[in-house]
Amino acid sequence: MQHPTPIVIDRLGFSWPNGGTVFDDVSTTFMRGTTGLIGPNGSGKSTLLRLIAGELEPTRGTIHTDARLSYLAQDIVLDTKRSVASLMGITDTLAALHRILDNTSEDLARDMDLVGNDWDLEERSAALLDGYLNSAVTPEFLQRTVGNLSGGETMAVALAGIEIRGGGITLLDEPTNNLDRAARHRLYDMVGQFAGTMLVSTHDKTLLKMLDSLAELRPVNVRALRAEKIDLVRFGDWDSREESLGHERDSAERLLADARRKLAVEKRQSREAETKIARRSKQGQKAAESMPKILSNALRNKAEVSAAKNRGIMKSHEADARAEFEDARNRLPVELRIGIDLPRTRVPAGRSVFELPVAEISRGIVLEHGEPLTGDSVLGIWGPERIALVGGNGVGKTTLMDALAMRSRVPVGFLRQRLSAAEEQDWAGLRNRMSMLENLRLAAPGVEPGILREQLAAFHFRGSRVDEPVSQLSGGERFRVALAMILLANPAPQLLLLDEPTNNLDMVTVEQLLSALESYGGAMVVASHDEDFLAALATDREWEMRRGAMSPGA
Repeated sequence: MQHPTPIVIDRLGFSWPNGGTVFDDVSTTFMRGTTGLIGPNGSGKSTLLRLIAGELEPTRGTIHTDARLSYLAQDIVLDTKRSVASLMGITDTLAALHRILDNTSEDLARDMDLVGNDWDLEERSAALLDGYLNSAVTPEFLQRTVGNLSGGETMAVALAGIEIRGGGITLLDEPTNNLDRAARHRLYDMVGQFAGTMLVSTHDKTLLKMLDSLAELRPVNVRALRAEKIDLVRFGDWDSREESLGHERDSAERLLADARRKLAVEKRQSREAETKIARRSKQGQKAAESMPKILSNALRNKAEVSAAKNRGIMKSHEADARAEFEDARNRLPVELRIGIDLPRTRVPAGRSVFELPVAEISRGIVLEHGEPLTGDSVLGIWGPERIALVGGNGVGKTTLMDALAMRSRVPVGFLRQRLSAAEEQDWAGLRNRMSMLENLRLAAPGVEPGILREQLAAFHFRGSRVDEPVSQLSGGERFRVALAMILLANPAPQLLLLDEPTNNLDMVTVEQLLSALESYGGAMVVASHDEDFLAALATDREWEMRRGAMSPGA
């Protein structure tokens, strides 16, 4: 028995209106089964899925599909006015169902045809959402809008819609973005049981290992780190693909990961030591007010000698760890590194960066060290602390980060979840019709264009690329521009808020992000489901949020 060929791409060409070529004479087929699309950010993975889905028209060539198609875009979270039912793709069927049940149908035959066998659609949809969201969901939830959901909840709703609608062809663009652990495992189950043709663009290694095969979008002629032509190169499983990259690079990445962890631990211990010294100094000054001057001077001198000795030991350990880290990083290809100096971001140990009474948190319960904070507690950040903000989808992590941004006592840099090419200006402050260079000039007024060009080169945007409009960049490239705007801003950020920063990022861009943050000297709060990324940052504390309402004295 011959299997059908659901997706046939024949001599595909695609260029953006400004003339930038993404694909040139690409031909391939995707048979029944699950296939992962891999390749660096900007190689055209999302563009290819949009072309197959019919959202973009090829410049030349054809794309043929022979089955009903479902498409999940990575920017689905940005359409905040859509209802949950619309996002799931069941609006028309639900409307027909209600007309029949309410005896208001003007075309009963048509409505009956729309409903088909889906008489329990509301109940099945609510039950499916309950599994994805890990919480009780009623049919009324279907009328809520995306603007009232978190990014993770929105993605989970869209995935539930794809599962309930079914279809022979499914296209998923970064489906694990924002998803908590429960929703990810629900997605894994769905992918594992899928019987049609599925194309998945993802950087999630767990998901990649589940897929039947991989197709890599590989640059052929590369200039200024941008592909002018793409070939689809077929691989077997993920492990085979990793082996094809070469053991030498794998070894270099392992050495770098080990060295980064060691350096992060030493830096964290230095921060903790400086905080203790600062607190003891304040306590000593207060105690000195009630003792003879000669005694207070002697105690102060002794404390200063002890502090200097401790600082010397910690600096020596940190210097050794940094030398080991630099050696490991130099073994990697240059495109993995972002080398910038950020001295103005540094925050002294013990300085109050943010303080908020827990009773003022309007959404979610905050836990620290596994115990809920009481209503009379203060949620605070002092000095260059790095804090991991964790919790399931919809518990209020983004809401808490908004409060941090508004109540901060130092300049803030906020990299939000949603980076959109559709709006005039997205949530990261990027002006989409303006070039990279023009955007950076807005963030750092008064700095010479030549210096800004040099700084963008550190983020791997060189030559005429810096004059390209932001709207034409890939998700990973937009991320790098947004990161440059935040880190190089004037005034420099001394509190950095990262809301799911590794969404849409390939492994190269994640490494670039970690590299850029090496020289950041301020406080940091990172909301993330990416446990590997949080481990690499070596955060000092963890705030966990759970569903519930906080009340004074609770």
